[in-house]
Amino acid sequence: MPLQTEATTASRKERSRWGYINLLMSSGLLLFCTTTFFLCLDNDGQPICLWSSPHLSTHPSMPNPCPDYTEYAKSYHDPGSGGPLNLPFQRPIEACRRFTSKVIDGVIETISSRMTDPDLAQLFINSWPSTLDTTVQATSCIIGNITGCNPLAFVITGDINAMWLRDSANQLLPYIDYIQQDVNLKRLFLGLIYMQAQFIHLDPYANAFKAPPSMSISSNRANKHGTDRQYFAMKEGVFENKWEIDSLASFLGLSYRYWNATGDDSFVYSSSWTDAVNDIIRTIQQQQEPTFDPETGQPNPVYYSFTQNTDRPTETQFLNGRGNAVKRTGLVKSLFRPSDDATIYPFFIPGNAMISVELGHVSELIAQAHRKSGDGRLRLMADQAFNLSKEIRDAIYNYAVVKVPGYDDVFAYEVDGYGSKLIMDDANIPSLLSLSMIGFVSPEDPVYKNTRRLVLSRDNPYYFDGPRGSGIGGPHVGLNYAWPMSQIVRILSSTDDNEIKEALNIILRSTDGTGLIHESFNVFEDDGERYTRSWFAWANGLFGRAILKLAKERPHLIFENHVFNGTLV
Repeated sequence: MPLQTEATTASRKERSRWGYINLLMSSGLLLFCTTTFFLCLDNDGQPICLWSSPHLSTHPSMPNPCPDYTEYAKSYHDPGSGGPLNLPFQRPIEACRRFTSKVIDGVIETISSRMTDPDLAQLFINSWPSTLDTTVQATSCIIGNITGCNPLAFVITGDINAMWLRDSANQLLPYIDYIQQDVNLKRLFLGLIYMQAQFIHLDPYANAFKAPPSMSISSNRANKHGTDRQYFAMKEGVFENKWEIDSLASFLGLSYRYWNATGDDSFVYSSSWTDAVNDIIRTIQQQQEPTFDPETGQPNPVYYSFTQNTDRPTETQFLNGRGNAVKRTGLVKSLFRPSDDATIYPFFIPGNAMISVELGHVSELIAQAHRKSGDGRLRLMADQAFNLSKEIRDAIYNYAVVKVPGYDDVFAYEVDGYGSKLIMDDANIPSLLSLSMIGFVSPEDPVYKNTRRLVLSRDNPYYFDGPRGSGIGGPHVGLNYAWPMSQIVRILSSTDDNEIKEALNIILRSTDGTGLIHESFNVFEDDGERYTRSWFAWANGLFGRAILKLAKERPHLIFENHVFNGTLV
């Protein structure tokens, strides 16, 4: 009897505790709704609409919030693929998906149902929608018949509760071919363009940003990124202030590809977008300046520097934050790489190649807008972008093509204009391996082919191969950790069926049974973690893009081949 009384009392206490929690949650929701119900104006006097999310963060039938996807992605969820690896189904339940598109779900069903390898099909099902399912953190003016406001979209990178310019652009681009079929998806793209434009105008040297106060939402995840002490104050709203040239190139590329896919150039006539492009042009010109004044020999003033107290040399910069010395060449300095690691020689060549391509693209976009509007300011902007694009491209061939024994002419990874050069490649895009993918060269370009052969060999100090697979890594994670991203880029830049099949097999086995693409995986069995980052949306979307490319161009590799012991043959 005492046990029964004790249990009854505990049960009452539990019900009372849950009643109190439910009351707090209801009060918190009411407070949140009332405090976020307001309008604001952008620079054009256009109202920014009320904050909205395509889906609430809780399932209607569940008393608790949706699970943290960082942990959810590590666990096995049925139904399994039924293939040799029996990969799990890792998409959140529909009520917990951040953004849904019937068009995208239809493509997933069409492609996966035709794929011969059930493990490969499951990996595609999990990975391609990852950005929409898990990272569209907040939106404004996206859903419904909304007029009189510019859309906004805040897209986090995954397990870090912040938006990277480069990552967010690359996260959405795998859906670009379908935005004409889904008006909400189209507005999501436009929302990201406007959001990035606002961030760039806030600080063109920053690479990652926090959600604006009007779009902030609670998170049950602590941010463990960027804990070192910086020796400068960041602007309000900036999450990380690393100058990475590809961040700005990604914004230009997103703008161009949206216009190219839709014909919609409405954003070009917005002051927020033109302000951002003018900021980009000015920043590029600033970062073309040499370290020393050619007349006096004195160091030039710096427009940007970065230094912080850290035990990782890749997290700070040389010479009190200004970076190693460079000569005037026409190239553009970038003090950090797309991996967020510091450059050794500031002329980061893959980033310069990407900004050259995207300046050319955006020049085309702005020039047609000028022809429509007659706005002379657009003509000036288009000419500046075009001239910079050509100047940077010419400088790459003048200063970054070097001879390496056994390979002849190759592109260097970094140079300084004095003759110093770094021969390596990193997995993150833009990379030397991705030069054909980003449109800087054709896949048959002889210098690119030599470079590709080098970076996919042990002559690249960050190429790792072992019993569990192979690929390019980088200093960001460390030795023996290959990034699946490099194998995906290998697929996207290859014209060889056998190479593509090999890369697909490596990627399949890199998931460690989770059915998702990770940041990196250990190529050896016996030391360290097996993989890093369970939730990394960019790489997952990129894999989906690779599968869709194969479906169009080489369908026999995924639709007609057979599987023997989990190996494509």
